[in-house]
Amino acid sequence: MQKKKVKSLMEDYKQFAFTLLSVSAFLYIGSVIPGQGLETGQKMTMMLATCGFLGGAFYCVKRSLKYKRKLDEMEES
Repeated sequence: MQKKKVKSLMEDYKQFAFTLLSVSAFLYIGSVIPGQGLETGQKMTMMLATCGFLGGAFYCVKRSLKYKRKLDEMEES
């Protein structure tokens, strides 16, 4: 791969991770604030969505680190 493309992929995955982390934080805050009138099923759904978004953020961070390592290797050689 070209250096430019690898760097672009690395930055994209970082931005995806930040976005997913932000969305999961909002969902978590919305599910733990008392007095919102959420039913148990709705809270469970929001917590599962929060976990899903956190998992997606973790995946994106891992991919970003992979591309960063690949970029470092390309710059060394």
